[in-house]
Amino acid sequence: MGSLEEWLRQTVTKTKSQTEEPMAQEVGNWVEIRLFISSTFVDTQAERDVLVKRVIPSINRKMADRFIRIVPVDLRWGVLAEESKDCHTIQKTCLNQVDKCRLTPQQTPWFLGLRTSRYGWVQNDMMPSHGFENPDLFKWIDEFASSGRTGVSITSLECIHAVQNPSKMLSSPTVFFYQRNIDEGPLEEQYIEKNMRWVFDFEYKEADEEIPEDSKYQYSKTEEALKFSNDLTNLNKYLQDIPHVKWNEFEVGYEHGGAKFTCKREGAKSFGVGYTSSLEAFEDQVEKDLIEAIQENFKSDSSSINDFQMETVQHENAIRLKASTFVGRTALVEDCTVHCETSVDDRNVMILHGEPGCGKSGLLAAVTHGVTKPSRESGNFVFIHVVDSCPGSNVLEQMLRRLQWALRDFRRSNGEINISSDPPQSASDLRAEHHNFLTATAEKYPNKRFLIVVDAVNQFHEGMKAWDMWWLPRKETTSNVRCMISTLNKENGTFDNAQEACPDAVLTPVLQMSDDDLEGMVSATLARFNKKLTTYDDSLLGNQMEVLLSKSASPLYLIACCEALRKFGIFERVSQYIKDFPTTITELFSFLLDDWSKEYGKMFVEDVAGLICCSKDGLLENEINDLLAFKEERDRGDEEYLYDSSFSRIYDSLASFLAAGGGGYLRFFHDQLKYTVKDKFLNDEFALETNQWLSDFFFSCTESQLCEEPEEDPAAYYEHVLQQLVYHQLKATPKSDKLTALDSTLRNIYFVRERILYRQTQDLMDEYELAIKRCSKNHVNLEISTALTQWMKFVQMYAAKIEEFPQFARNMAVTQAPTSWVTKDTNKLDTPPSKVGYPLIWENIPAGEDTMVCKYTSGGMDVAASTPSGDVVAIAAGDEALILDQSSGEIQHRLKTSSYSVALSPDYERVYSGGSDGISVWDVGTGSKIAETGEDFKMDDVVVWIQHIGSFIATGTGHARKAICWDGHNTSGGISLFPVDHSDILVPSKKWDVGAPCYDYCYLSCREWIFAANKGELRGFGLGGDEVIKLTGAGRCCYAVASHPTEPTILSGSNDLVIREWNVDSQTLVRTITDTTSSGWAFGGNWSVNYDPTGCYVLSTEPQSQSLRLYTFEGNLVDEMKGHADCINKIKIVPGTQQALTTDRGGVTLLFNIPNPEDGVPKAGQDIDEKVFWTGFSKDGNFLFTISNEAIRKWNAKSLELLISKEFDGFYRTKGFLTCDEKWVYGSGRVGVTRFSFEDLSVGGYLEVLPDADGSLSDFSVTSDGSKLLGAECKNMNSESSYAFVYDISDFDAAEEINKYDKYGGRMFACDTHSDNMRGVVSGHKGTHVFTLTTCEVLFSIPRGCFWVCFLELSNRLAYSDGDSVYVCDVESGEDVLKLEGHNEEVHGGALVRGETEMYTSSADGTVKLFDLEKEECIYTFFNHRAQQYTKVGASPCGEKVAVGNANGMLYVLKSGNYQ
Repeated sequence: MGSLEEWLRQTVTKTKSQTEEPMAQEVGNWVEIRLFISSTFVDTQAERDVLVKRVIPSINRKMADRFIRIVPVDLRWGVLAEESKDCHTIQKTCLNQVDKCRLTPQQTPWFLGLRTSRYGWVQNDMMPSHGFENPDLFKWIDEFASSGRTGVSITSLECIHAVQNPSKMLSSPTVFFYQRNIDEGPLEEQYIEKNMRWVFDFEYKEADEEIPEDSKYQYSKTEEALKFSNDLTNLNKYLQDIPHVKWNEFEVGYEHGGAKFTCKREGAKSFGVGYTSSLEAFEDQVEKDLIEAIQENFKSDSSSINDFQMETVQHENAIRLKASTFVGRTALVEDCTVHCETSVDDRNVMILHGEPGCGKSGLLAAVTHGVTKPSRESGNFVFIHVVDSCPGSNVLEQMLRRLQWALRDFRRSNGEINISSDPPQSASDLRAEHHNFLTATAEKYPNKRFLIVVDAVNQFHEGMKAWDMWWLPRKETTSNVRCMISTLNKENGTFDNAQEACPDAVLTPVLQMSDDDLEGMVSATLARFNKKLTTYDDSLLGNQMEVLLSKSASPLYLIACCEALRKFGIFERVSQYIKDFPTTITELFSFLLDDWSKEYGKMFVEDVAGLICCSKDGLLENEINDLLAFKEERDRGDEEYLYDSSFSRIYDSLASFLAAGGGGYLRFFHDQLKYTVKDKFLNDEFALETNQWLSDFFFSCTESQLCEEPEEDPAAYYEHVLQQLVYHQLKATPKSDKLTALDSTLRNIYFVRERILYRQTQDLMDEYELAIKRCSKNHVNLEISTALTQWMKFVQMYAAKIEEFPQFARNMAVTQAPTSWVTKDTNKLDTPPSKVGYPLIWENIPAGEDTMVCKYTSGGMDVAASTPSGDVVAIAAGDEALILDQSSGEIQHRLKTSSYSVALSPDYERVYSGGSDGISVWDVGTGSKIAETGEDFKMDDVVVWIQHIGSFIATGTGHARKAICWDGHNTSGGISLFPVDHSDILVPSKKWDVGAPCYDYCYLSCREWIFAANKGELRGFGLGGDEVIKLTGAGRCCYAVASHPTEPTILSGSNDLVIREWNVDSQTLVRTITDTTSSGWAFGGNWSVNYDPTGCYVLSTEPQSQSLRLYTFEGNLVDEMKGHADCINKIKIVPGTQQALTTDRGGVTLLFNIPNPEDGVPKAGQDIDEKVFWTGFSKDGNFLFTISNEAIRKWNAKSLELLISKEFDGFYRTKGFLTCDEKWVYGSGRVGVTRFSFEDLSVGGYLEVLPDADGSLSDFSVTSDGSKLLGAECKNMNSESSYAFVYDISDFDAAEEINKYDKYGGRMFACDTHSDNMRGVVSGHKGTHVFTLTTCEVLFSIPRGCFWVCFLELSNRLAYSDGDSVYVCDVESGEDVLKLEGHNEEVHGGALVRGETEMYTSSADGTVKLFDLEKEECIYTFFNHRAQQYTKVGASPCGEKVAVGNANGMLYVLKSGNYQ
């Protein structure tokens, strides 16, 4: 008959196979590899545990991003009695399972055989091939039986079946064998106990062989023992030689007690198990082999999908996985399905809610899985988000960004190719656009359904106020938007907040499942791992299912039990293990913690559980591993290691108790589990130590990055580290101690930079608030509280620029006020080396405190604020209203409504907006509209004033442009009172006509009168509509009116720049204050006035200075707060503070601290505080010249001492010019040029060059020999007839026009002359033209250009600005040779330094940049929050000093830290 080996070679592996290419895997579709583990059971407990508990979980985590996972087929238990009662049934059970481990029938299975000394259950009767599920794969077994062969073990049959030649051969073997050798030590020691050697021995003995008395029942005597032994040896030889099999040998040890009885019987066979030791090499080899096979056999190209698509795949896979074990609850499934698939009513939102573990997520998953495919096939939109299903999924911002992307992708796929596929980048813009974009999309596709499903909303991180549930569809959202969410009843308030945000939501409680459904769920869960529980009274095992279900009806509890059971390996003890389970999820967790403490070590389990429990919002697995290693390194000293610090060995045991299976960030799925850990392990001391451990570790991960130029890459989880560090610094500091730990984080510019770069600005702002609140409770931290408040202000105003220019973050920090903690803290850090030309130090930085607290990147007609604790700002921006976070400046909601006035309700929960359509009321939290005026409400103007007064909303109407249109405005204003009630439609209870055009209103609470400001007078009305007072003599037109906080007085501001205070009781003018502005325009004057919060000082603004001015009642200017670059429309006081809000027509709102004049605060910007239009340096850099609207001045450039000042009537287009011989300084007025002596600024003559009143002189230049002057004109009305002119000024007093260039055809803003004294250039709306000065012949023209142009003398090139870029072209050909980019608004000026190798540029974007002309790159950017639009820039030739004017009325003198 021959040996088994010979027969196998001739029969089983005789056919040839065709080699296959690696299998293509569709990105995102999970590949589930079922790995059959074959061995005898009693002697391989340790090996199987290593495979099931360590190797496979480790591989699955490593392969998760490739969507590949291994499911072990481990039949140690779970094979029911009827499935193993005889040879046929056990063959059918085991060999069919082997076939289920083939990905296709033509391939080899994924099979792992452990070859030991034991043989296994001998099969004396063979099941014919037709008895198996795939008969074609069992032809060999028919041949085996017909050859007369019997007596082969079931383990051998598994191996033989696995290795038969497939018809399709994979790229790399999927069948693995590992032959074990046990190192028993020296013969005289023999580690394995004599009475337990049977566990590891070959179990068959010859009939006449002697067996020790204590083991005689543990061996089987048979005359075929030698045959079985030979078959075992021959099969191993055969397996080693098969090409498509991977064979390895491994060595293990044995420790005393490793073999033990599980069921000991007298006079009969007992049961037991054996555990080997030292399996590390085996573990590493198996993991290496399996990963290699996976990588070789599967190919996946993830480059074809973007990050959003990859995230989407992970969320939808999570839904499929959860749905796979869901059973029952038919009625609930039907109700939820109807909600998702129909639009029968306007109840857009369904809330699935219940207690922990009730099965909400399973229900949601089953419904979602059922409706997704048919919905999408019908062209509908489906968005799925499962919190904690993948890294970052618990961040609302990330979900909203992906939702935006998905909506845009949907619209683009429906033909809207012009819509951007990119969602808003900032959290603020994302939040502001969320509702509007969703609603607009749904309205555009009314016949499509938009289904949004979010599971476990209570597990969101609290950032972006996720728990407020503002992001749910609003009440006004169209009914084709359907939303289904799940949440716990209590955690984080999400259930209550969701009901408040969506009062009409469909509430669906998820209650207890039926016993049949629970049994089905348990069976389905265990079936995934080839496990089964008995469902009848088995004589040996009992009714395992009944016992388990009697413990708890919680689906989550039962799933956790299934997870624990699938890793339990001892068949005889399964029933007892189930009986030992406690009856609640928390008790089960405690029970398992004890189990794990025995298995993994108590200290290890305490540390792991403590880390997860104390973590802010979860830890990544590799973070935990590194944390454990960090502690090992820190605490062990010269001692042995504390423990095996590999988290992977406990991960699989913990996984079912972690949120959504872990989802990247591992944290306990419910607070009750944290309480269990705290009660069991975490006393106050251990909690403090653990937080300190986390804090120290996270800081060690950031330390190398907290410098000017980090030299090493950060940790892979660096982004998460940044989010955790401050939290643990606060937790690790006892409440009575000083918070000095924050010096390295919240008071470190580099840490701030890193947080901003990783888009964590809002989290950072929240941490400042938390730390400040903590400081306020301890007097030792008062100074730290002040410092943190200043840092918080800095972050709010600089975050956008730091994100844009992170390399200059430090320079931004040191340009704060000298007294600022931001400056002082940053100066304590190591000073980085300076580079040539930068950094630039703000040399004339104002000495006083910086009064600007916050800058909001939105502005408009009106503004309103809550107290700081309410944290709300509302802005009326004309075509919309905005709700912002007061402290951070983040836009919370954009309200799509016409808005020219805003107010807040007394509880700050509602925003009132007035506009061209009447008024509307909005919820602050959700941004949803609560009420509005109906179609019957009519008015001729817009609502320019709105205020909550008692039980009324009071409004006043006026012209939309307020002061700018007063001269031709004749429509009478009107006042209306609307009752504050709960109706959707607002109807005025009282309405009356003022009797004159109105521009502003106020309410004097001490008299209950409403005042209206109109042309030259103020009219007061009682709340009944009767006119009670008229005050005349308020100027030609009264722009503004404001009431005293307590006294019966009001202020008015008029076009005549006189602020008037009136006593309304005596109807007299109390005092006047003349504004300091000396010049204005047709609509100049005091556009807004107000009292300071104390009522002791006056606040005003006018459009020329664009500043907030503080006056005493005597008319003395106390302070001037700058920062606006456009006309301020409104001044409002922040309730409960000494702060004022100002909003301008250019889109900026500022929050100022109002200085207390009694403190003697130096006036801001006192060194050079005026609107400078031009700056220039002498060649040696010793002198600085400036020209403003008032004077020309000469300064000592080193000390900034003012040397000479002469009056000069400049205007906003004034320019200057310093002649090459440094004899003269020229300055231009509206129509002419004045010449001043370089030495003493004495006037050396005046030349009128533009007699035409329509035009103005926009720029001029003098040739290097001083003989000619080139000027450029900008006409206001007839812009196409603007021209350039050339004057002969060799005799300045007898200067005459010698040429005119009138072919330009548009407004010109810049000009220059070449050093050859023969060529000139102009630039403006019609591009850049180069021509001869003698004939005005055009040499070449460029279609680009505008505000600045300059010849480069040394390189014979021409530089000119065009929009936000600067171009340099060849002067001879006109061809561009380089382009300088980096600004994002108009470039207004440039200055060449260091031999024309570098160029400073100034821009309306509020930055000054330094460009390297040789490298064609920006090498430095200067930004300061007080600056708005920079005008002209001048620089000393060596680059030591830079002077640049700003629209905010300040001159910035910047000194280079290193110059040549």
